[in-house]
Amino acid sequence: MTLYLLPGVGCDARLFSRLDLGGLEVKVLEWPAFPKGCTLAQLAAQMQPKVDASRPHVLAGVSMGGMVAQELALLTQPRKVILISTWTGPQEWPLYVRLAKTMNLPKLITDASMRLTWPVKAILGRRDKTTDRLLFDMAVKQGGAKIRHGVQAVLRWNGANWKGAVVRVHGDGDHVIPMRFPVEHVVQGGPHIMVLVRAAEVSAILRAEAAG
Repeated sequence: MTLYLLPGVGCDARLFSRLDLGGLEVKVLEWPAFPKGCTLAQLAAQMQPKVDASRPHVLAGVSMGGMVAQELALLTQPRKVILISTWTGPQEWPLYVRLAKTMNLPKLITDASMRLTWPVKAILGRRDKTTDRLLFDMAVKQGGAKIRHGVQAVLRWNGANWKGAVVRVHGDGDHVIPMRFPVEHVVQGGPHIMVLVRAAEVSAILRAEAAG
């Protein structure tokens, strides 16, 4: 059984570098290009060849990765989808996201604005300098245009049509995606970046769910 991990927008495989998933076969699905106007379903279709659907597998994604995982599940039919710090659709959006879509705020995401606003990105959660540098380095590598196109794809998404098993892992300290929905595993005080800063707890949940 293989556990496939999908990172969040602006991140790569390093997002999972602190997880301890010993005993599991783990593969990280790196993001393809995000062309202007892309959809989450299109991104999932590009990632499908990287998943061996002939073998039992589980998909797990963080933030936008969890949304794409739900689209990918329609194509690969996993045993379950594990959603980490993510949504199942617009019905779970807080007011600030609806306003951002209405005002088309993602258009402001550029390389320059990303660098200028990084010091005030406290909404992601408290982190040490090493974690902050890692997040920044990943974002710079992905680039402002790719992040902009990814966020715009999220705001165009109508939600998941996956009807199979879903397990949700969420921190009640997440200010990016406030926990206002039922969750199987609550990480007390966990921020949006808990896969990095609460890696031990998230690891234990993933090991149990992937094996179960």
